[in-house]
Amino acid sequence: MSNDEFTRAKTPVSGEIPRPPQKCDGQLYKVKPTQTVFSIARQFGVTVKDILAANPQIVNRDIIFIGQEICIPTGEPEPVCDLRVLTLSFLTEDGQPLHIINGAVQLNARVIVRPTFNRPVSRAFFFLEPTGTETCELTSLIGVDCPSAVTGVAEILWEVPPGTLGRVFVVACINSCCAKSDEFLVVRNS
Repeated sequence: MSNDEFTRAKTPVSGEIPRPPQKCDGQLYKVKPTQTVFSIARQFGVTVKDILAANPQIVNRDIIFIGQEICIPTGEPEPVCDLRVLTLSFLTEDGQPLHIINGAVQLNARVIVRPTFNRPVSRAFFFLEPTGTETCELTSLIGVDCPSAVTGVAEILWEVPPGTLGRVFVVACINSCCAKSDEFLVVRNS
């Protein structure tokens, strides 16, 4: 059962509503119709586990009652993910920019793909999605870089197969914060 499939709050029978916890490091909240522990957790930016830990009177996480007062613990604010891909460059082996014709980067047999980021990243994943596909199932990983922890630059040397036609993009992460670049149309005819 997924987290969002918990049973919705029940209408209580007289005397059935558990009392709120004796101690609440946060705020008391009155459960509304159609809410679940999961939906309340999402509403307040905490986890289901956090709510259950703060509410020992909830013995079954699938059973809460309309009008029941529960403790919403003070959660740590989610860190803001401010990671951005600033540029994505396609270069010859000696560092010269490749030509763009009709909006498509004209690839050589070996190409440097170099994204820059607004801050250092721990991993950068380079992908090619063939044109004419609308699903990501045909997308392939063309390279991975673990750049220096002090720069906001990653780089791979891509051995480009003849006849390549598609969109290249990069996904980079630092901890649980990830960013995706724009997609660039690329082609290698020979």
